[in-house]
Amino acid sequence: MADFSYIVLDLEWNQPLNPDSAIREPFFFDSEIIEIGALRLDERFRETGSFKTFIRPRFYPHMNGDVVQLTKIRAQDLEKAPEFPRAYADFMEWCGENCCLCTWGPDDIPVLMDNLLMHGMDAEMPCCYDLQRIFGHEIMRDDRQCSLERAMELLKLTPDRAHDALNDARNTVQICGRMDLDGCMDEYGLRYVQYPQDRAAGLVQGRVYASLAQGQEDPAMTEVQCPYCGETVTLGQWARKDPRTLLAYGRCSQEDELCGIYRHTRTAAGLRLGRMVLEMNDDLWDTYQACLERQG
Repeated sequence: MADFSYIVLDLEWNQPLNPDSAIREPFFFDSEIIEIGALRLDERFRETGSFKTFIRPRFYPHMNGDVVQLTKIRAQDLEKAPEFPRAYADFMEWCGENCCLCTWGPDDIPVLMDNLLMHGMDAEMPCCYDLQRIFGHEIMRDDRQCSLERAMELLKLTPDRAHDALNDARNTVQICGRMDLDGCMDEYGLRYVQYPQDRAAGLVQGRVYASLAQGQEDPAMTEVQCPYCGETVTLGQWARKDPRTLLAYGRCSQEDELCGIYRHTRTAAGLRLGRMVLEMNDDLWDTYQACLERQG
């Protein structure tokens, strides 16, 4: 059997130019991968290789300006790049058969799964560990998740430029060097990132209600599955962010915290309410607390 490898993975993705141009069938798809960056570590967490490729987008060929500003990836960088099926096949061949995937945070794996499904590809993949979650529990001793930039700052590490896929993978590996990953992996071996079979589990595209209060009482809007333990979490403790946006808080019995972001608009049929659920992080927590304090 081949030696076991830890693949520290980071992705960058393009988004639609505006919400109206987002793909909604066969499911809501708004994150098309344009770069894969990864480092391969052996069983002692020593680097044994690196992988980086741009990907030519098929579904959102025009670069979103915010994405360009954040990642510095331009349309001309992608013109001669392979499309996703070829790039992903090359990546998995580089990974090898005996490996697991490690990411910073819960976002990359669902985005990767979405892209596999949109291209009609096999969505099976190795076990996936969320290093951000391990860092939060083992280093921060805090239930909330810490951003990669914040973790680097806390550990007084010098980061490579953020939002470059390979650089972010390298930054993650630097943080790994400060953790007892061998022990952590054993403890968190069953707590890997779980991709929901129901694509609507985290995102409700919109429902129409007679009033906002009616929407806030609808279990379809307030209940969500925890991405780690699978437990049903009820979101509540509402806080208004702005005239059209509400935030809500929820926590499972394993003390993983979630933040619901609700946006509402008035239509001829009634009040349309949409929901997105994210894992609570430092920035979201600060925003949520500020909203609570502001409303008294």
